[in-house]
Amino acid sequence: MSHFKNLSDGALSAPRLRCGHTLWNLIGLPFNGDVEWTIEEKIANVKNAGFEHMECWIGDDDHGKKVREEMQKHGLHLALGHRPCRVEDTLQRVEDAKNWGAQWVLCQPASAYHSLEEVVAIVRAGAKAADEAGIRYFVETHRNNFTETIRQTLELIEAVPEIKITADFSHFAVVGEFYGWSGEGAIERMRPIIEKVAHVHGRISNGEQVQVDVGDGSDQSEGSPAGFFKQIWVECFKAWRKTAQNGDILPFSSELGPPRYAIVDTKGKEISDRWEQSLVMRKLALQAWEESA
Repeated sequence: MSHFKNLSDGALSAPRLRCGHTLWNLIGLPFNGDVEWTIEEKIANVKNAGFEHMECWIGDDDHGKKVREEMQKHGLHLALGHRPCRVEDTLQRVEDAKNWGAQWVLCQPASAYHSLEEVVAIVRAGAKAADEAGIRYFVETHRNNFTETIRQTLELIEAVPEIKITADFSHFAVVGEFYGWSGEGAIERMRPIIEKVAHVHGRISNGEQVQVDVGDGSDQSEGSPAGFFKQIWVECFKAWRKTAQNGDILPFSSELGPPRYAIVDTKGKEISDRWEQSLVMRKLALQAWEESA
């Protein structure tokens, strides 16, 4: 029996997309403001905007406790991220998730210089412990992790064919220098990974910068960043729908990083409003979901 499973609420309702946000996305907001939103304001804004969950990289310190308290007050579901380099690291994060009521654990596995055997041991142990705790466990595609390239990610899938993937394909776009042109064959190269996706991160790359502003997302012509990534998300959603059961949930999380992810001007000021762009990410995801049906 596989320890990797879709997120599910156990209901009889049709499989659905659920949009959420990341705590990291909120660092330094509002856009070029003089005073950063408080934790209370950040989480209230996420809730009021209609997002249903938040992904957090937090500990058991005062900050982490405050985040969890505010999320619970606003009825937001919790997910935890981590970057384990040892089996012990991932087992501890699963224990945190169990203690704090998180719905899933997001794993950025080790580094590109760890062996396949080490990474397989980490993700298998983490998924087994999570499954026993009733928690989902997803493995993210990400630079400076074992999954930073398509080829290494395919090696991991071959070793752990039941794996469930968190798709942050902005990293593949940069590493592979994909511009979204049809002749590149990017989606077909990623197809075996797309077929394992159970969670998607909403960030868009232009093939050179990992995170770019796409305006209102309306330019979806061939080679446009918004059009390319919406097409990728459509393919992810189609693949997920094929095996999804009633009650299954596909979480989509707007995840736009502060500087150095965010582009800044010569004075260090961001040139893009990450809060507004996170709403555009959600809009594009909802469009992709409709087109995937």
